Amino acid sequence: MRRFPRRDLSDDKRMFNYRLSRARKQIECAFGKLSSMRRFLRKPIEVHVDFAIDIVKATWVLHNYIQNREPEGTNDMDTIDADTDSPLMAMPTTARSAGRQNGDGKAVRNSLMNYFTSPA
Repeated sequence: MRRFPRRDLSDDKRMFNYRLSRARKQIECAFGKLSSMRRFLRKPIEVHVDFAIDIVKATWVLHNYIQNREPEGTNDMDTIDADTDSPLMAMPTTARSAGRQNGDGKAVRNSLMNYFTSPA
């Protein structure tokens, strides 16, 4: 997901950009740890997007299962959280296209901005 451009940002947009950046860092770190152990994740997964998401979720579940069965201190890798009940998982997905973003992508980004900046 793209961040809001840096020109004339409102406080809500600035906060969204900050939180999006932090979330991306966490996701990249978790995926980096996971892909360091599972070589098939180091190259493009050439399947439909929905199936690729299922593959990554299943890999997280298997990783967490293995992680929780090993004795304490034998593996320094943290458990990766694949919380599928998160409100963010219910957000609609849009097809990627080359070039400029479409209106659906902007609607999703605005919806996430409203969620991130809400009092809840």
